[in-house]
Parts: sequence; structure tokens; C-alpha cells
Amino acid sequence: MTVGKVASRRIAFTAATSAFALLLMPGPGMAQAAPAASAPSAPPADTSGEIIVTAQKRSEDIRTVPISLSVLSGNALQDQKIANYDDLSRAVPGVAFNTVAGEEGRTNIVIRGVSSTSGASTVGLYLDDVSITVPNFYRDGSIEVRLPDIARVEVLRGPQGTLYGDSSEGGTIRYITNPASADRFGATLTGDLSTTEHGGGNAATSATINLPVIADKLSLRASVNYQHDSGWVDQYSQTGALQKLGVNSSHSLTAHVSATYTPDSTLTITPAFFYQRAINDDNAAFYPDLGLWKQDKEVPEPSQDTFALGSLTIRKTMGFADLTSVSGYYRRIATRQEDGTYFNSGAFGLFFLDPIYPQYQAQNDGIIANLPSAVHIRTQYEQFSQELRLSSNDTSAGASWLKWVAGAYYATQKVHNTDFQTIGNVNSVFQSIYGTTMENSLVETTYGNPAYGQPGGGPAITLFPGNVDESDDRTYRQQQYAVFGQASIAFARGWKLDLGARYSAAHEDYNSVETGFYQIGNLGYQTPGQPASAPYLQDATSHAFLPKGTLYHDLAPTSSVYASIAKGYRLGGPTGPIVFGLTSVCGGDFNNIGQTTQPTHFDGDSLWTYEIGSKNDFANHRIRFNASGYLTNWKNIQQQIYLPTCGYYFTSNVGDARIWGAEADVSVKVMRGFSLSATASANNAKIIRSNNPIDVSVGQHLIDVPGFTASAGVNYLHQVTPTAALVGLVNYAYTGHSYGSYLLTDTNYYNPGYSVVNASLALRFGPHEVSVYVKNLFDDKTIIQRPEINTVTEGYTVHPRTIGLSLKLVD
Repeated sequence: MTVGKVASRRIAFTAATSAFALLLMPGPGMAQAAPAASAPSAPPADTSGEIIVTAQKRSEDIRTVPISLSVLSGNALQDQKIANYDDLSRAVPGVAFNTVAGEEGRTNIVIRGVSSTSGASTVGLYLDDVSITVPNFYRDGSIEVRLPDIARVEVLRGPQGTLYGDSSEGGTIRYITNPASADRFGATLTGDLSTTEHGGGNAATSATINLPVIADKLSLRASVNYQHDSGWVDQYSQTGALQKLGVNSSHSLTAHVSATYTPDSTLTITPAFFYQRAINDDNAAFYPDLGLWKQDKEVPEPSQDTFALGSLTIRKTMGFADLTSVSGYYRRIATRQEDGTYFNSGAFGLFFLDPIYPQYQAQNDGIIANLPSAVHIRTQYEQFSQELRLSSNDTSAGASWLKWVAGAYYATQKVHNTDFQTIGNVNSVFQSIYGTTMENSLVETTYGNPAYGQPGGGPAITLFPGNVDESDDRTYRQQQYAVFGQASIAFARGWKLDLGARYSAAHEDYNSVETGFYQIGNLGYQTPGQPASAPYLQDATSHAFLPKGTLYHDLAPTSSVYASIAKGYRLGGPTGPIVFGLTSVCGGDFNNIGQTTQPTHFDGDSLWTYEIGSKNDFANHRIRFNASGYLTNWKNIQQQIYLPTCGYYFTSNVGDARIWGAEADVSVKVMRGFSLSATASANNAKIIRSNNPIDVSVGQHLIDVPGFTASAGVNYLHQVTPTAALVGLVNYAYTGHSYGSYLLTDTNYYNPGYSVVNASLALRFGPHEVSVYVKNLFDDKTIIQRPEINTVTEGYTVHPRTIGLSLKLVD
């Protein structure tokens, strides 16, 4: 059975489940996240102080885990209306984001300043125990999970390569779903209606059901969420006439189905399936030169991101240890259309036609340079992974002083990208102006076949076959094997030493074929109408050894300190190829940055992080305070280099960086029902060695790393009756300035700081809840990023102020 058929059947199964759940919903109301099937009304006072996490692949109290770690429960995600990575970055310290072309769902995550917009990812993403990390090759961004039924999100800061492998240099984010429970039937329905400033009405609805099937043996859990968000960016014509309001509206459908089967007390089998489809009618980028939230694209830029994941987790208690097998397969298809008018049509008219036909400059610049150019990009990601691990339990030998985990990991990944670009009617328009075809003009002999028309000069090259200016077809494959282990040794009263390591080996291969005017002369170029040429091929093998050591000491029963050292690594990979040479479309850009060879590959990079931290509970768990400081030395950094004239990007190893910083969080239960919380993080991330000072110079800041972030929150619960309570919540978040480019003249070089205030007031009656809320209360309109995408300067702001009403009903 083929992979495509398997995925199609899984998607069909999920669609049927989604349809069933939708029948249970109460009309067009909507919520951004659904909590567990059963929820408490007013939360009782915390007497144990324990928050259980599985960050080290075993259940532990968060205070005893020697990692800088933040946890957001499913209820906290709902109460704070955390719907995406933008929101998450403002809720936990040390996390930032950079948006790709201002588009929802296409975001790269940054933890502790380990920032890179290209190459392999620097942050590992997991849905339960399955990696959903994708490389940053084609500007698709990280997978943004919009699951309505989340138990918690764990944000692990610092290198996590020992247990989570490469691409966890900055840290790891884990989405932990609520498991199916055989205890009781439960159902949750939520609805949400809201309105966005400068936009329109939004609506969302979700449902979760927990169904015991066989008492103490088998249970099912299913959740589904649909969401519609209005747009707030307006479309104008080239003459300045308003054409459409709110073009960047979006829609998403998410579904999750899981089962828990326990045939006996020693065996648990958990199959699960997750499906998500996110559609953006256009992106949230606007053109600052036109004004706030205005754009005048010749071509709309819609996108669709579809993700499906199937997994099977088997846990077996073997007496002396627990054996866990985690199998996962995912497929992601990210498609989008971009407006290539300026860098395709504009470049052809201004940079190619004007020099050889100056007498036609008015027609070149006024007609041909403004022909609409659509860029169609489709990337399909597929990955199968298998992890097998053995971990100690309470009956293991030495369980009182030794805890350990050891395992093996295998993954195979395929990334297939097509980039198809056209200039509308360029051949016929050229002929109407010049009275001849391009192949019989100076365009052919200057940029195509210079010997055409001469004796023995060969045939003409079809410059724009079917009006195609560029078509790329590229496939990347990777296989990875790893073994890992970690042991925690309590060698004296109150002292613990953790030692771990991971060894991995990976092989990659890459092939690329190109055609179209802008790819003439490139590696893998296929001449239209002639026998196929050999594709461009490359392959590489890499190895990595990732050790980690941590010394932990209990100062008191609820207070501890730790010190750690850990190595992080991410794989190298292919880049481009980009057409190279003095007469190529990128020739001037390469010359300006001193690039003397054609970029085709980037190497792996690595880092060492040194960290000290402390975790504390005081006053009978009424006060929690955690703090950590770190120093990171990052070597051979993978970074994106932008070529501003031709609009291409490539990935290069730019040099070394040093990052130092600190983060802290505190929560105080002032009295029953009234609590305060605050977080802060400081970061200094700079280049200390450069491979090419023209690209990146020593002393420059790493991109998209805020120097300072802080947040503060107030939570008040007033018990109205024994079964009803009012809950008020106010959160303030400040994100300091950052740098979005290494090029001093780039519009995105300096990104200002900004702040966001969110607030809500809820009435909880029994397990049910109705609430009013506002996000971005003071409607902060700061343009927080100004990226230059395909030679066009775009702007991006925080989501405008949104006011809403939500309802949750629990059975």
C-alpha cells in the first residue's frame, strides 16, 4: 500500500469523525481551544504544589527537573486565549518568533536567542512523543498546532539534543494531548463570537468527547475545532482605488482522535490521529508605503497548509523497567501563491530589456514590467519515525538512587518542492511591442544562445516557454539513526548528577531540475524542446555526538539549584542552486557580497550552552520563583543571505556567535482566589566571528532576538455561590526591540519594541463557563517587522484588538 493511500484513508477517517463531532455543536458560536472533557469550576487551593511533566521522558515534578522549563495547562491556554506562536512568545520567557511574510501559520520560533530563518530548525516541535519538526528550506515556517484538546504545552529552554535529537539547539516545545480515559463519559462544547478592529466578525466552535467502550480496558477520545477569522488588511488597485476590505481572512479545521487500550495492568496501547487544515485567503502583510494595513498586490497571495499525523504508542511494564515504542508518520502539504510582479516582470523590463533596447524603455518599464506575475509554490513533507526506549521504574535495581533511560531512534524524511512562476502573456506582449518573437531578437543572443543565427550556432533557446520565467522541481531526502541514554544518579543526600549523550548519523541526498528564463545556465537547467539534461545532484553524510551533564542540589525540601552543560547540533543541507555568473540575474548581488563560488550546500552548526538555575517554592507553595542564567557559544551558524536585486535567498554558514542571557518567573498567591505572576528575560546575541564580513560583520546582533521581554498577570477569583465564581484575568506582555536583518540598509534591520494587554472576565457555574475577553486591549499598531520579501517591503503588526464572548458547556 502506498504512503499516499494510507494518508488518504486516514484523512477520510478523520473527516468522518469531524463530521460526527460537528453535529454535536451548538451552532456558529466559537472557542479558540477546548479543554479537557471534564473541568472543575473554581480551582481549589493548591496543597501539593506539584506540576507533573514528562520533559525527560518520565513523569516528574517540575521543580525537580533540572531544566529551564515553562508549562501552560490546557485551561491556561484557553483562559489566556493563546492561539498561535505569537501569543505563546508573550506568555513564557525566552521565546520569540519571526513571521514569514507576515503570514499566519508561517512562523519560525526562537528560544534563547538561537535564531535562524533558514537551514535546519533550531527548535524541536513534538506532538506528544512524535517529532513534527520540519527544515526551514522553503519559507513554510514551523507547523502551528491548533489542537482544541491540549493537556499542557511544555517549553524546554536550552539544548535538548540528548533526548530530542538535532534541531533542538535552542530548545523544544511539546504539545501534550489529553488521553482517552476509561473512568467516565465526558463531553465539552465551546463556542466563541468576536469582532476585530479594522476587520469584522470571527466565529469558532469546538467539541470534545471522551467515551469509555470497555470498562477499565478501552476508551476513545475525539475532538474537533473549526475557526473563522476575519481579515484586517485592505486591497487597493495600482491607481489607489479600494478594491476589497479584509482580504486576509482565514479558516481552519482541526481534529484529533485517540484511543487507550489496556488489556492488562502492564500494557497500554495508544493509537492516535491528528488532522489540521489552515487556509488563508491572503496573508497579513501590508505595504507600509501605502499606509497601515493597505496593500496593492497585482496577484493575491492565498495559502493552504494541511497536516496529518498518525501515531502508535505502546508502553509495556517489564518488571525491571518500562519499554516504550513510539511510531509516527506525518505528511504536510504547504501551498501558496505569491505576487512576483516586481521581481519577475519588473526585473525583466528594467534590468534585462532596458540595457539592450533603450529606445523601448517606456514600453519596457510601463507595460512589460507591470505584467502580473504569479508564483506558485508547493512543498510536501513526509516523515516516518520510530523510537524504542527502555526506562527505569520504581522496581528497577537501585531505584532509590538511580533513574535512567536508553533508546534508539530512526527517521526518514522527504521534502518535495515545486516553484512555478509565470509572467502573464509576456511572449505575446513582447511581440506586439517589438514586432518579432524574443527568440528572434537581441534577448535571445544576449541572454539565451549567443551563437544563434550564426553558422553552426545551434537552435534558439525558448526563453519563456508557455510564459514561464522559472520552474524548479527539487527533492530532498534524509535518513537518520541515533542511540541515546541518560542517567540520574543520587550520589549523596540532596545531590544528583545527570549524565546523558546521543550519537546520531544522517545521510541526505538532493536533486534539482530547473527551467525558464531566470534559470538559464543554472545547475540542473533543462533546455525547452531538447532532450532532458542531467539533474543537479548532491549527497552528504554527517555524524554528531551530543553530551549533556547536570549537577543538581536540594537546598531545602522545596528549593534547589542546578548547573548544566549541553551540546546542540543541527544538520547541514542543500541550498539553491541559484544561477551564478557575472551576467546572471543575481550576478551583481553576488559581486556586492564578495561571493566567488556558486552556493549549493551549507554545513551543520553546533553550540555549547552553560547554564545555572534555581527552582523554589516558598510559604507552603504560595510563592514560586524560578531563575536561570546561561552562556551559549554557537559555531558555524546557518543563516539566510538575501540578494536584494534578484530576490533570491540562499543559506550559508556565516560564522560564530556568543549568546548570554537570563530568565525568571514568579507567581504569588496573595490570598485565596487572588494571584499575581510575572516573567522576564534578557538576551544579548552577537556575531563574534564572520566568514564573510560583507554578509555579516562582527558585533552584529543575531536576527529576531529581543534584547528584553517581560510579562505580568493578575488573576482574581470571587466565589459567588458554592457552585459559581467570577474570574478576572489581566495579562501584560512587553517585547523589546530586535534586529531583523544583517543588512544595514534593509527596512527590517531594526524592529521596535511593543506591548500587548489582554483581559477577560468569566462566570463559572459548576463546570460550565461564559466569558467576555479582549485581546490587544489598547490596540497596539506598532509595525513590529518590515521584511523585504522578493524585493518588496512588507509590514507586520500584532493582531488588531479583538473583543469576544465565549461559552463552554461540560457534561
